[in-house]
Amino acid sequence: MRYVTAGCDGGHMVAIASAEPIREVDCEKMPSHVAMCFLSRYNFARALFWFAMPYTKTIVCLANSRKLTGRCVAGKEWDGQRPGEWCRPVSAKERGELTAERWYRRTWRDPQLLDIIVVGLLAPRPSGCQRENHLVDESFRWRFSGRVGAKQLSSALDRPAGPLWMNGDSTAGGRNDKVPAAVAEREQYSLVLVQPDQLLITVGIEGAGSGIARRRVRGHFSLAGHDYVLAITDPVIEKQILPHPDGFSTGLHNPILCISLSEKFESQNACYKLIAGVMRVSP
Repeated sequence: MRYVTAGCDGGHMVAIASAEPIREVDCEKMPSHVAMCFLSRYNFARALFWFAMPYTKTIVCLANSRKLTGRCVAGKEWDGQRPGEWCRPVSAKERGELTAERWYRRTWRDPQLLDIIVVGLLAPRPSGCQRENHLVDESFRWRFSGRVGAKQLSSALDRPAGPLWMNGDSTAGGRNDKVPAAVAEREQYSLVLVQPDQLLITVGIEGAGSGIARRRVRGHFSLAGHDYVLAITDPVIEKQILPHPDGFSTGLHNPILCISLSEKFESQNACYKLIAGVMRVSP
């Protein structure tokens, strides 16, 4: 449980308890230092609705990737000409995945890569290495504000001179795609926008020997002298590639990729590098 000082009004204060409706607590019967809101992670957003000052950010959508039963959306702030800081809107759910929060008002359409979006937020919500996270304001319906071309992102590209986070640890089907949690949690960022010369996309079965076999789409590329094989969680690419037979491969020239470092997976005590968004660049 979390504690947030809320203050009293006429001897009462608003308190929000796990999975319970808003209720009142008599502050006169408890010491002032005990008069606090008891908040679960799920109800943190509900408390901020009452106590925080909502704000909006305009971002260009660079990822709308698959995450559990929802999505993970991320982008860079956009002032109409050039990109700014990263922003990853997250929900108050345990893993922060977005569901209906991300649908546009009026059209109820899902954001697409390169859309310009106005998102409503309540507060920064950093979690481990994911310092770009902001808690969504569920009362604010996202607004579509236009589109940008992939070529307009040249000034938004991150140009790492070395590896993407720490290299040297890999999953069975990947290469340089795994980062120990203790290392990842010291990182100051979890999103990068890069443009390799080539991206090879493959599909195949992984984990057959472990009893949890699944088909996975992966992207193979090189950047700053380092080779990577990362899982692709962009649902548009997955929809295009998964119908093909195992062993199928195809390539893209000079694509723009949004690479995300995942949150910690407790069972593996590790975070994973993912290709969350793939943007084709026309010749």
